This record gives sequence, structure tokens and C-alpha cells, in this order.
Amino acid sequence: MLLPANLQVNVGSLQAALDTKKFKFLKQEEFENLFPYCKFGTLPPFGELYNMEVFWWQNLAKNQEVAFYAYSYAHLVRMNYTEFEKIVNPQKGIIFLTRPKYRVEIAAVIPQIARHELDRYEHCFLGISLESENFSIAKLVGMTDWISKHFKKCTILIGDSIHRITLQINQGLKEKQALNKALIQGREYVENANYVFDNYIKTCIFNVIFCSEIQQSEDYFKYYEQLQNLIRKDEKFANSVKSSVKEFVLRHFEQNTENFDFYVELSSKYLLEELALFTCLIKYDLSIMIYPGSLLKIFEEIAEGHYAGVPDSLKKIVHVSLHLKSR
Repeated sequence: MLLPANLQVNVGSLQAALDTKKFKFLKQEEFENLFPYCKFGTLPPFGELYNMEVFWWQNLAKNQEVAFYAYSYAHLVRMNYTEFEKIVNPQKGIIFLTRPKYRVEIAAVIPQIARHELDRYEHCFLGISLESENFSIAKLVGMTDWISKHFKKCTILIGDSIHRITLQINQGLKEKQALNKALIQGREYVENANYVFDNYIKTCIFNVIFCSEIQQSEDYFKYYEQLQNLIRKDEKFANSVKSSVKEFVLRHFEQNTENFDFYVELSSKYLLEELALFTCLIKYDLSIMIYPGSLLKIFEEIAEGHYAGVPDSLKKIVHVSLHLKSR
């Protein structure tokens, strides 16, 4: 049964397609007995090798290339889709339904009073943090599926230029080198994710924009400067920024690392840039921000009106935190 790893088969539709209710799911030990030279989860998709019929997911042809493991997780094979189809030579082209691997539900809405008003919004935005497990393609499928059921339009904000700071911290790259790499990663992510957005075109329009584009605008520089001035003038805001980024850095690094203060400094810059970017989006009537996982405390404080000096637009953002659970 060939389909993307980020989807699951709807068994009921498969029973209907094959006109049978006799199904048996193999346990790991049963699989290993049948295929002794193949590690669990790495069976190559060539049925003729095992005298097995191959069934085809109807949308597989939308991919320009495919990748699969062969016999072990050390051997990843990537192939052009057309060549792949010739080799596999599927014996049955059947139509069955799929569903996302992740079930998605609202974890929190900030400010809380906005939770009962979400239905009146038609447009939201989803910020993508590159190289974050929260935005793997499998989880993206779950989130876009949820978004398509609640909104008519969604803007996907690709965090390319801002990701340079993460690369500076994680890989020790110089800023220019990190920026170039981040811009490339942003384009690659979109290339890999486009088919996901296309699957929901009938129910929700997904538009992609890049942080690097917004960061060239006059509005962005105006808001970023305003936030920098606020840090200098408002001690409470400055302490909240520092506290939020320290909490974030501590999740990833030990406090006694010699680079801890440097990481906090870079992360503070990341946070200010992120706030300025979000402020720009309000101009395009994008006040509903979707995000998987928990938010930094400072986002909650801004949404609750704790800081008079932040841009007025930033106070209007409604944060919708999603919880993703593997089915």
C-alpha cells in the first residue's frame, strides 16, 4: 500500500475499494518473521520482489519525486516519480480515502474572551518555523486539514530570514552565511509543502509569503524601531522579553554553557523581529495567528494589554494554540 508517510489509510474506504472486510494488521514481530532481512518500517515498495500486489494512492502522481527506505534506515532512496512508477508497476489502481496522522484541537486562545468569536473570522495566518519538528510535513497536513475546516483563507508565513538567527545559534554560522542558508531552506520547504496546500484548494485558499519579503518594507523597520525603543524605555517590557527568551534558551541549552548570554542576546533579537513581523500582518487583516504548541508568556501579556507602548496593531492579534496528537 503506497502513500505518503504523513497520511493514514481510512480502513473503511479500503474495505469498500477491495470489496472485503478481511483485514489483518501485522505486529512488528510478525513483520520481522516474514521479512527477516528487512528492518521494521523499511520494506521497499517493490511488490514483485515478494510476490505481493501493490496498491496505489490516487494522488501519489502529484509528487515530482519520492523517497523511501530500503531494508534499513541507513539506506534512503530518492527517485523521480515517473521512473519510480515504471519500476514499481502497480497492479491495482484503487481509490481509497486518507486522513492526517495527527488529530488537531484547540489548546488555548489568547485572549480567552476571543475563543467564542473565532467563527466570525474567515482569514488566519500560520507562521512556519523552519527545521522545527512542530512543522514537519506530517504535522503540517494535520494543521492545514484543521484550518480548512475553520477558515476560508490562510496565509502561510515562512520564517526564512528570521531563521538565520537559529542557524547562528545551532550551527555557529556567520550572519550572512546563515541568512543565505535560511533563504534556501525557506524555498525548499515551500516546494515540499505545496502539494499539501493544493489538496485543500476547494475549501480553503492557502497563500505563501516570506519573512524576507516583509522585512524589506518600511512598516517593518518602523515597528522594529518602535519595539527597540520600548525595550530601552520600559523596564517591565525589557524584563519580560529577557525572561521569555531565557526560558526558551534553557529548553535547548544548559545555563552553564559559555555561550548562554550570547544565545539570549540573539534570541531576544529573534523575538523582536518576530513581533515586528506579526505587527505588519495586521495591515492585511490577519489578526488570527495559528501556532502548534504553547506561546511565550510575552505574547499573552501583549494580548492582554500589559504594555501601552507596543504597536496598537500588535495588541489586536488573537493567538490560537493547537494541540496535535498522533492518532
